[in-house]
Amino acid sequence: MDKSIGIDVGKEELVACIRCSNGITETPVSFPNNSIGLKKFLRYLKQNEIVSSEPILLESTGPYHWQAAKFLTDNHYLAKVVNPLHTRQIIRHSIRKRKTDKVDAGNLAFLASQGYGYLFQETGPMAYRKALVRHYWKLKSAATNLLVHERYLKEYRGITKFSISPFIVKRCETLKQLIIKEFCKGNDLRYLDSIPGITPFLGATILAELTPLDRFTRIEQIIAYAGLDPAVKQSGGKPAQYGRISKRGSSTLRQALFLAAFGSFQRKPFSRFYQSYKKRGLHHNTILCILARKILRIAIALLKKRETFQEEYLDRT
Repeated sequence: MDKSIGIDVGKEELVACIRCSNGITETPVSFPNNSIGLKKFLRYLKQNEIVSSEPILLESTGPYHWQAAKFLTDNHYLAKVVNPLHTRQIIRHSIRKRKTDKVDAGNLAFLASQGYGYLFQETGPMAYRKALVRHYWKLKSAATNLLVHERYLKEYRGITKFSISPFIVKRCETLKQLIIKEFCKGNDLRYLDSIPGITPFLGATILAELTPLDRFTRIEQIIAYAGLDPAVKQSGGKPAQYGRISKRGSSTLRQALFLAAFGSFQRKPFSRFYQSYKKRGLHHNTILCILARKILRIAIALLKKRETFQEEYLDRT
């Protein structure tokens, strides 16, 4: 009998639940989220005769799920990762709306049986690079907020001695150079840097967020991961209504693509696309979102074909 396993990942413990193909769910079992707990969990899988082809689904919870998913992959199990949004939707549509670790594990086991999630393929160096890039964006955001607050202190309270935003900005620049140097070791950054509007650092950010590309099977999944897909409202047999972008997935990737679009809309060959949409009456920010999607499509094509940017890619994507 085929089985699927759901794991609710917390900072200190893992709660696992096994679901059989006939719909019967086993009693959830807890394990410590450390090396000893993972070894106990491995014995638990062997005792229940879980084979390598049966999916084990974990929520994407940053550093907490990574160790468990990496451990399962190293032991030749089918570890998959899913967006927590899916489990929240199940709870939202349930009658009792319970949310506990055991309930979440059962919901994840159900999602695993339905084929949800993408295959975990993130290696240690990939996680290291992504952590560096996201740390930079968090520092930059903190420096911007501090700069606004310190400007208020200077103008309205006369306080100037305790400003620390310049130190954070200087640290950000040092970190940016380190990130560029780290990503220059291969040719991938050179492919993205050839696209007008993408700087070496924006290219490094896009690479860190997209890698590994094998987890996506369609370009629409990558656009959704960037949060650049339009929200859709549809009821019954009525035509679908498309609204603003969904803004789900990676906010870091979306911000990098938006900055790349902002840097390209006045440069050839993207300027002619911008002007064509402008003549149709579209708002400036709406056109930038369209250009961001186009840049993302071009970036994926260049990474897969191992080529630099050519103007003809604008008409292909």
